[in-house]
Amino acid sequence: MATEVAAPAKGSKAGLLVWGLVAVLSAGAGGALPWLLAHHEPADKKSAERETLRPTIVAFDTVIVNLGEERLTRYLRVKPLLVVDEAEVKEATELLTRQKPFLKSWLIGYLSDQSLLEVSRNVGSNRIRREIRDQFNAILYPDGSERIHDILFDEFVVQ
Repeated sequence: MATEVAAPAKGSKAGLLVWGLVAVLSAGAGGALPWLLAHHEPADKKSAERETLRPTIVAFDTVIVNLGEERLTRYLRVKPLLVVDEAEVKEATELLTRQKPFLKSWLIGYLSDQSLLEVSRNVGSNRIRREIRDQFNAILYPDGSERIHDILFDEFVVQ
């Protein structure tokens, strides 16, 4: 009885070499692509852009509401601060002045719907900040641009 041993396929080393070459080229192209596609701006333009993108605070009125509890014995006092780019301060202030009754009315209604449990933890106050930011952006900038980047609280008192 004769036993046959399968001979290795011709070109297995060549195939391995081709796959290795493809891997090296792919890694090199992946690393070089961002560098090739990067848009280089003059340094003075970059620094000027950074200056206009400095965050600045615009104050809003203090709002005091009864929390949405059964006995209405708890209240919340909030003083929101709006974070906008330095270049947007004048426009944001003018819009706030014109839209203040609508913003304040919405804020009073929104906050009075909150319960003590919803406002007593960090997670709740962060959610409230996000929702205030989203609604203020929607009212002040109906074109969909989000120029208010964040809402901070100067006061957040629950009693």
